Amino acid sequence: MTDKFKVIVAGAGPGGCIFARDLATAGFDVTVFEKGDYETIGHNWSDAMERSALEATGFPAPFEGAVNTGPLVKSTDAEGNPTGIYEQHAYPYMEVWAPDYSSRKAVNFRYVTTDRRALGKLLVDQARQAGAQVMFHHEVVDVLLSGGNSLGDVEVTGVVVKDIETGETQSIQADIVADDTGFHAVLRTKLPASTGIADKFSDDEFGMVHRTVRKRNKNAIDPVADHYRYGYQTGYQWIQYLNEDEIDTGAGVRHDPKSPNPKDIVEEFISRHPSISDEIIRGGGGLCLVGRSPASLVAKGFVVIGDAAAQTIPMTGCGAGGAMMGGKFAAEAVISAASKGKNDCEALWEYNRKWFVDSRRGANYAALTALRNILQDLTHDDISFLFRKDILSDAMLTDSINGLFTLPDLPTMAKTLAGGITRPSLLLKLNAATTAGTKIFKHYLAYPKTWDAAQFAAWKLKTDRLFAATISKKAAA
Repeated sequence: MTDKFKVIVAGAGPGGCIFARDLATAGFDVTVFEKGDYETIGHNWSDAMERSALEATGFPAPFEGAVNTGPLVKSTDAEGNPTGIYEQHAYPYMEVWAPDYSSRKAVNFRYVTTDRRALGKLLVDQARQAGAQVMFHHEVVDVLLSGGNSLGDVEVTGVVVKDIETGETQSIQADIVADDTGFHAVLRTKLPASTGIADKFSDDEFGMVHRTVRKRNKNAIDPVADHYRYGYQTGYQWIQYLNEDEIDTGAGVRHDPKSPNPKDIVEEFISRHPSISDEIIRGGGGLCLVGRSPASLVAKGFVVIGDAAAQTIPMTGCGAGGAMMGGKFAAEAVISAASKGKNDCEALWEYNRKWFVDSRRGANYAALTALRNILQDLTHDDISFLFRKDILSDAMLTDSINGLFTLPDLPTMAKTLAGGITRPSLLLKLNAATTAGTKIFKHYLAYPKTWDAAQFAAWKLKTDRLFAATISKKAAA
């Protein structure tokens, strides 16, 4: 049936390209519309990506040594042109510091630092080589709808595409439309509100991030080392050596008028470290999505991928790995649906099951979002106290930074009680966060495994109530 299925992908992000590549490889007619340009695709900086996601989508991660080695590690060819997607410096373990630098933890950092622009080009190249058509300077601005207004009745039948160079628009029919338009979710938010999956992300589901890659001043005497400063200024701050000549440093804060400008945090840090020069190589920043996925990632003829589906790790904002896994799962569901000659919720529901239940990514991210909702107002003193008392342990930080929710056990609970007995209000907040996260994690593992309108409605209603409780508990605390 694959030759009868026409697929349109809105956006050439990491998830959309994996989706297009895998479907084109399976023989589907795939067109990707991207409003940007090939040469500037992706962020102009390097970013941490999960090794597991890279390997699962066909990119062998380099060996976890002090220096990354392998065919995809960045170098130059015979003509001096840069090659590869991985930075040379490896991070099998990352030092995570308390906000006041009074304590540190050793976190198993299951990421590899990847040049996002080089990765973006490689993903586009792979999609094209598989047979997908990628149209740059074309923006998908609307969806074509038919049927009713509920999730089970509405059908996406195509898109409206604008040629940015000429300004002309055209309507194009498709059997499957994928929304990979980033956190604006241009297509998903145009579905009827009654589907329950069309809401825009709210302001409190974002962070603000700034990062800069600078030349390293090798002559400076400066003991600064790779580290991640956890909980600093409602967010985090980091410094990483990319290679012998380049340093990446940045900060992220909560999206709130009361939060400091992350660029000011970065500039102040650089001013205290002479090893970081004033010569800027790359960088940028802006909003970073840390919210939860919509209740369904599918409708009839429709799938949502990447930031449009909030496939980002809430504690770090890392989203490229989750997006690539989302693209992989979505493609598998479409291939399965096409084998039955269908494109409805029932046929595509496999994508939801894989994201929320089978892989546990959706469940982990949702539970971590609940923790973040309640705990993000902790003071520097509170977080530093948790570090010193080892309530925030190496294992707990390793899990949360790597996108995993840790179910509490009796020894951990006992240690938390003993270590935090002098701060009862902090213990109450920790208990509220852990309880909320556990309830949400288990609730997501009970996600409907097949499409049923009544079961889905009941599940979504309970989900909304559980998350509303995290906001009220935060306010009460």
